[in-house]
Amino acid sequence: MSKRKKKMTLKQMRSLVVFLVAINIILLLCILVMGFFLAKAQITKGKGQTVMLQKANDTYTVCVDAGHGGSDVGAVGLDGSYEKDDNLRLAQEVAKALKKSGVNVIMTRSDDSDTQLGSRSKIANKAKADIFVSLHRNSTANPNTTKGIEIWIHSSGSERSYAAADDILSNLEEVGITANRGVRIGTQGDSDDDYAVIRDTDMTSMIVEMGFMTNQDDLDYFNENLENYAKAISNGVVQWLNDYVQ
Repeated sequence: MSKRKKKMTLKQMRSLVVFLVAINIILLLCILVMGFFLAKAQITKGKGQTVMLQKANDTYTVCVDAGHGGSDVGAVGLDGSYEKDDNLRLAQEVAKALKKSGVNVIMTRSDDSDTQLGSRSKIANKAKADIFVSLHRNSTANPNTTKGIEIWIHSSGSERSYAAADDILSNLEEVGITANRGVRIGTQGDSDDDYAVIRDTDMTSMIVEMGFMTNQDDLDYFNENLENYAKAISNGVVQWLNDYVQ
């Protein structure tokens, strides 16, 4: 009887050890999972912060330009999507974020309409906007290797233009991008020339190329982060307004 009792006791001890090890593993996994979600929540919280205007008594105007539109579809994505639609979706979200920051916003188009290049500049000039931000998507013949976000500014490369572009790029990087292709001056063909919407506007102007529609990674990043990208662009613009516009 005593021998049998001893065997049962050893079996119970083994079971207890296995049980305690299992509990410790489960607790460790719970701690790791909680840590992951807490870190993710902190990142999301940071992305969700809105930069506000420091000078509440001043009225700043930002002209948001959704590139292409109507019969001009722009680039075509790997998934068959049109650049004109992505530009408009992003522009609407950027305008919404800017208004929350206390900025007066005008848009060159708010629907899928044909808007001539000359009209876009005239809209910004007539409103005496402080900054003109034209939103676009990119495309390339090398979809596997070319990706990322770039910003084009006037060929003069003024400090104000560089600063605005840098503020926007920095905020976009905080959200997450496939690559930072930097601030570029002029046009792809000639650094001494300028794109029409930049050349013909009277204020600090830029074209923000929000990734390549011919690259799957850029397509995924854009669709998954649209609202956060819009808020990042808005925050970059407002930071620049606070620092450079009197």
